[in-house]
Amino acid sequence: MSEEEIAGKVRVPEPGDLFGYVIRRLGGSWLEVYCSDEKTRKVRIPGKLRHTRIFEGSIILVRPWYGLQEDERGDVVYVYRKTELRKLMQTKWREELLKVLPEELREELES
Repeated sequence: MSEEEIAGKVRVPEPGDLFGYVIRRLGGSWLEVYCSDEKTRKVRIPGKLRHTRIFEGSIILVRPWYGLQEDERGDVVYVYRKTELRKLMQTKWREELLKVLPEELREELES
């Protein structure tokens, strides 16, 4: 499967988006997330994703609030499933994704 075919089936980051690992839920529509730029952000779940299940340990796509607390805040753009993460591991985003993956999930995806 080529990279273009994978990109057609899986949500890929747009310029400025980051991968994130959900550390904990803060209540309401807020999460604490460790991002691929090695910063921890308080991330908001926007209205269209409020009914999506996001758990501690989930891998998500984060869009920082550029121009306004960009190092501290952001929005959830997408929540990845394990099958989608396996496909992303075969693309140019592998290195970026490895920055946020915990050891257990990394071993599971590489096997």
